[in-house]
Amino acid sequence: MERRNKQHGRFAFAGGLLCMLALASCQHGTSTSYTDVTVGEATPVTLEAVGAEFDPHFFAQNLTRNDGAKPEDWQHVVRRVKAMELQKFRVMALPQWYEPVNDNDDPHVTDRSRFTFDSPEMQSLYKVLDLAQEQGMDVCIVVWGCPVSVSLLDPAYAHVKTSFMADPAKKDVWITGPTDYDEWAENYSALIKHLVDDRHYTCVNEITPMNEPDGGPLLTSTEYIKMAEVLDARFKKDGIRDQVRFNLSDNTDTRTFYLEDCAEHLADIADVFNSHTYIFGYDTPNDTIARWERNNVEISARAGKRHLVGEFGSNQTVGATRQRDIDRYERGVLMTRLALNFLNAGAAGISYWSLIDQYYGRDADYQQMQQLGLWKYVKEAYKTDSTYDRIKEDYEVRPQYHAYALLSRFVKPGSAIHPIDLRDDFAIGTAFRDPEGKWTYVFANATDSVKSLAVVNSSVEGNFAIYRYEEQTLPADDRMLAPASHADVKSGKLPIDIAPHSVVLCRQQ
Repeated sequence: MERRNKQHGRFAFAGGLLCMLALASCQHGTSTSYTDVTVGEATPVTLEAVGAEFDPHFFAQNLTRNDGAKPEDWQHVVRRVKAMELQKFRVMALPQWYEPVNDNDDPHVTDRSRFTFDSPEMQSLYKVLDLAQEQGMDVCIVVWGCPVSVSLLDPAYAHVKTSFMADPAKKDVWITGPTDYDEWAENYSALIKHLVDDRHYTCVNEITPMNEPDGGPLLTSTEYIKMAEVLDARFKKDGIRDQVRFNLSDNTDTRTFYLEDCAEHLADIADVFNSHTYIFGYDTPNDTIARWERNNVEISARAGKRHLVGEFGSNQTVGATRQRDIDRYERGVLMTRLALNFLNAGAAGISYWSLIDQYYGRDADYQQMQQLGLWKYVKEAYKTDSTYDRIKEDYEVRPQYHAYALLSRFVKPGSAIHPIDLRDDFAIGTAFRDPEGKWTYVFANATDSVKSLAVVNSSVEGNFAIYRYEEQTLPADDRMLAPASHADVKSGKLPIDIAPHSVVLCRQQ
């Protein structure tokens, strides 16, 4: 099998020439040799969502830094989320935002007057939830854990320096698991009850208790299982358990034992499981990626549950806040190839980390800015970076924005997922049949050669709009990709040419 170009995002001359010749032959009606590829049988699940992480720091942290961000900049987020038609947000919350000090010493009796649901941090959270509610999106609320170091915006709580539930025995960490599961359950339940009962956010329909609890670990799997049991009982007591799904495990990619333990012991509590991954890159063949997710799906299926990919990115990591390939055009091809592998292997949904570049603390230094977004922050924030002179404007989109938007715009919840086997280590395809019966084909070609394919789907007729993620033709701004051409099905086959290092989406008209 051909390997991807080592220059990430630059076509080999021969590959580019082949591409131009193939496309020219198509345009001029001359013969091109197309390889038949067949739409396979559907996976056992339908798609839940194509989503992204969007933690609620825009108003609480970015706008309080005095580095040029303005309240009206929020319109970039609103406009782009709407244009992308994103389907789900995974959203961080922290317990001190709404319970900076313990309401009382009895976790089984809640004094709601002691909760700060009107805090600046919560107001920032409401902005994200308002957007999700308006767009009819789903939201998974993830209370990440108990921070060791706390800095709240309200001066009345300036004396609060740590979460009252944090484990003081754990040093050199920023967050821990709760020392008291009943207090944790009271805190979490109070938040969700406020969001769904008081503020009527129907978009809030899922929770994940703690981010990557296996890391550190925040909790061992045995501790996590006990915590989840206590949380489940508390939600039932407070009458909100049937309003939110429990999305559990949330383990990192190489610690599958955590998912196995949760699937074995929490089958009656979990509604769905998820895992995160940052171990796959440009040299990773499709089967390696798919095999990882197939294993997760099989583990979850033994408990009678679906599996989601709750976070994903590349393996070009530099700490927790950077990936070296973040600005490369080729990353859009890789992210699509990862997504299709996950879905072909049986995943029910995906969530990209993350929507935007932003600070998670108003006093954080530049190295702590999360720079893994589909678009950037204000240009001035990058002034010490080697990329600064190449940034043209505030909130500039990265190339991968356009690739991921193709998925979120056209691959819809409820769609059946049909793998298309291209018999290639670095090119992949998937067909999606949406609830209205329309078909969408998506291909990611990370090789140096044109893929000239005839998609065999005998029950499908008519015309397809062809969208192309190609480096030379990307918009210079945040406009959505428009159809590059149209193609007709002939004798049950749709002919399509996929340029090297590109993504192609075919949407039935």
